[in-house]
Amino acid sequence: MNKIKTISIGILLLLLLSSAPASASSGGSDQPLSINITSPENGTSFNSDVVPHEVRVIADISSKYAIANITVDSGWETVEAGPSSHIEESVHVESGGENSIVVTVTDEKGNSVSETTTFTIITGPPLSPGYTIQYAVYGEVTDPEGEPLQDCRVTINSSVWLDFNNVPLGSTSMTDTSGNYLIENVYGPELMITADKEGFRRYRSVESFDNTSVEFNIVMVPEEKESPGFGFITGISGIAFAAICVIFIHAGNRAQRSLEK
Repeated sequence: MNKIKTISIGILLLLLLSSAPASASSGGSDQPLSINITSPENGTSFNSDVVPHEVRVIADISSKYAIANITVDSGWETVEAGPSSHIEESVHVESGGENSIVVTVTDEKGNSVSETTTFTIITGPPLSPGYTIQYAVYGEVTDPEGEPLQDCRVTINSSVWLDFNNVPLGSTSMTDTSGNYLIENVYGPELMITADKEGFRRYRSVESFDNTSVEFNIVMVPEEKESPGFGFITGISGIAFAAICVIFIHAGNRAQRSLEK
């Protein structure tokens, strides 16, 4: 009797389990719905210089039953796609940086599943690979005779990377007693190099380098000073002009007195 009762309970449990509805989730082979987002791929980055940014979403959908509804949501815009096993829809996102898009599918039985892809938008046009390389520049600063210049301020800025205040990114170094400097972690490949020291003309140049670590020496030209000879001649000319003026004034006074007589 107990054996028959045990078998009856087992049969009842099997009937209950077989009649229980299956829940939907993405990725399971036994589930009625699954989504595979192929673009934008999760964790990727890309450039966009149009605001609001437009993102093309491509996804494949596997469904046991007929698809009733598909939505593509960026958090800023929601687009409804036609019921299909393959979608290619454009949706806008508000700003650059890290963003995410959620694709949600519902079938005719009421089963629903969502899949999220996260990506980063880099604002502005795409840069060539060379502009993402960091450079280290070192060298010696001297005068025209080859004597090293201490405490010369050397600045190297990137020609394309700007900070939030639109100031070129770069670094500054002061030369040591031997006139040496070192500046690291500057984005290239075009670098704006300037050097300043009191008594010398400002050095300014834009350079491109093939290597990421490069030696670049700078020769500073002294500021031009007024020649002593030129100053002497200028002084003599001034004295002569003043003397002529005095003579003309004196002569004019004499002529005036003669007329008065």
